[in-house]
Amino acid sequence: PHAEEFLRREAKHKHLVFVLNKCDLVPSRVTAAWLKLLSREAPTVAFHASITNPFGKGALINLLRQFAKLHADKKQISVGFIGYPNVGKSSIINT
Repeated sequence: PHAEEFLRREAKHKHLVFVLNKCDLVPSRVTAAWLKLLSREAPTVAFHASITNPFGKGALINLLRQFAKLHADKKQISVGFIGYPNVGKSSIINT
């Protein structure tokens, strides 16, 4: 919660999105429960980073496009990933 609190307090111009990566490793009901809980705080996307069979890629791209429309005065948006080691941050980027 420290990163979320910092963004809400010190960087109100930034948007927070939760990406639940590796959702293929848990039962669907568990992913659904986490989506329901986390969606109360910020937009949340279930994701499976895979070159051959990605899941959630379209939803994440659409969400980023919506943010771009909110900031139409900018030529581009920047996206950063925060997370524990080995949770698939690079896999999301590479997908």
